[in-house]
Amino acid sequence: MTTNFVQVTPFLGTKSLEEAIAFYRDLLGFGLFVSGGGYAYLERERVGLRLLELDESEAMLGRAVHIYIDVRDADTLFAQISEALQTLQSDRFGAPKDQPYGQREFWVRDPNGHLITFGQGILQNAKQWDYRG
Repeated sequence: MTTNFVQVTPFLGTKSLEEAIAFYRDLLGFGLFVSGGGYAYLERERVGLRLLELDESEAMLGRAVHIYIDVRDADTLFAQISEALQTLQSDRFGAPKDQPYGQREFWVRDPNGHLITFGQGILQNAKQWDYRG
């Protein structure tokens, strides 16, 4: 059966496109694929994000969103980016922690206040993605 859905790529409003690109590219390891006209598309391992530069009058600006990115190994990813994270204030990220709902997660807050949580299934959720191969 042919599927129609490809992926979810949330729009994140930003005051400074260059600052947001630098954050996602240099700290979180996303690749920049498109940039221009106040817009950027970044991707890491098939997880895409769309950045949209907004001025103060636009409704999305100032409204932080929360994005959850499922990963296979939260500790390995945290170790890969931990040196870069140390350049942020301590209230902008949190180390991996087991949650009572069966996820191991860490979080990072971008320059615009958007919360990005990276998590992997543990305990009862350890094999949650096995059906995908």
